[in-house]
Amino acid sequence: MESLNYSQDKLSQALIAELAQHTEALSLPRLCKRLGVRQSTLLRCIAYLGKESIGQHRGAGWVHLQRDGERSLLSLTEEGRRVCESAANQSDGEPEVQTGVVRRMVQRHVFASHVAEELIDQVALEVPVALVYNGVSHAVMLATPLDLEDFALGFSLSESIIDDASEIYDMECQSTLEVPGIEVQVQISAERFAALKERRRHLAGNTGCGLCGKDSLQALQMHLAVIKTESVQRLSKGSLLKALAGLSSLQSINLQTGAVHAAAWVDMAGEILVLREDVGRHNALDKLLGALATAKIKTKFQVEGFVLMSSRLSYELVQKASRANIAILAALSAPTALAIDLAEQAGICLIGFVRHHGYVVYTHPERLLAE
Repeated sequence: MESLNYSQDKLSQALIAELAQHTEALSLPRLCKRLGVRQSTLLRCIAYLGKESIGQHRGAGWVHLQRDGERSLLSLTEEGRRVCESAANQSDGEPEVQTGVVRRMVQRHVFASHVAEELIDQVALEVPVALVYNGVSHAVMLATPLDLEDFALGFSLSESIIDDASEIYDMECQSTLEVPGIEVQVQISAERFAALKERRRHLAGNTGCGLCGKDSLQALQMHLAVIKTESVQRLSKGSLLKALAGLSSLQSINLQTGAVHAAAWVDMAGEILVLREDVGRHNALDKLLGALATAKIKTKFQVEGFVLMSSRLSYELVQKASRANIAILAALSAPTALAIDLAEQAGICLIGFVRHHGYVVYTHPERLLAE
């Protein structure tokens, strides 16, 4: 569906926020006036968020459209209201960081109107997360404070701090009182900690930079080993399109805020098995890799598949995919030249601009089915 694009996602967020402020169902003309859109545009958005499936797109199931005589009325479903009110329902003693979303008062302006409307909007959290190995702080990243154990495990693997999840003996997330943020205390084997101290660097990350904290140019690994696969995985166009159709509806934080990236593990039939979100695209991938490496998920989803991301493809994502032995890396946006070069070296099929009308293959097209 063409509605699965950025502008439609933004309208979805505004629509959900509007419905969440009312207990009664709202008429379509009223919603169109409040949101400043035509009814045809609103109906496409409703199809995206409703219960029914249209084509290969499965609706999110968050809104319900009903007829009352000649009027069409829209309301939130129980699931939609639960998601929208999750942040507001937190108790006073519970920290905000449990949902990854906070509520803030904002002013909404519509070009066709001269009046600004004040309302409560959902905003993505971004907090400092310190990864501390055996008592020594190694990296401080700005991240969405969810799935942090997955994040720490995935980061440890993708940065070659450990080679296997079994080399982590213990892990604990701690909120700091002196400085706002979270520490993830990771206890690793003595052998891996000794190796870490030999090449220790202090990495201060942000949402758009993969080079922050590298001590020198020598610290950047620009030559990747070729991934190892028992057979050449071949992905069909239909499976890629099916994964794209299901991606947005599974991004619960992004549907509320429009501010985070997603990384999804998809089987070769196009079914999304695991998805993680974060304000940083590399953090989202680390969270996904950590989730896949945990014993429970590793056993359940140890099948051939590929990674689909909502972001652009930069070099560090290719590095992380290579270290995880991922053969196919796809994204909604474009790759950089360095990402293409590294993917070519590593034997990774790099796919960008994944849309409902097509996609672009940059490296190793032999991993796609000839259709």
